[in-house]
Amino acid sequence: MTENSRQTRGIRGATTVKDNNADEIISATRELLGKIVDENSIGTGDIAAVFFSVTPDLNRAFPAKAARDMGWMNVPLFCQLEIDVPGSLAKCIRIMMLVNTTLGQDQIRHVYLKETPKLREQ
Repeated sequence: MTENSRQTRGIRGATTVKDNNADEIISATRELLGKIVDENSIGTGDIAAVFFSVTPDLNRAFPAKAARDMGWMNVPLFCQLEIDVPGSLAKCIRIMMLVNTTLGQDQIRHVYLKETPKLREQ
């Protein structure tokens, strides 16, 4: 890859909430999206798509609403339910953001907030 060529890269992120509450889900998702964008110097026009997943115990709001509230009207967004694995981290919101960037795979900064750094250990 030449220095100025752009490729699509995936950026992972996750966070947790204390309660199954719409405001908390939207707020935590907004915080996570903001950190991912800041940490990787992403402009909204560089985002190809964002996939959100939530654990089965979160059903009071679509996390994608946070992106819409941030003005991401042209970004394709998709919400889905996370696999319900016994003993897995509860009340968790995960993100897979696909971006067009000149960053190499080893330069991407994934973001894990609150209780989620332990997900990187699995």
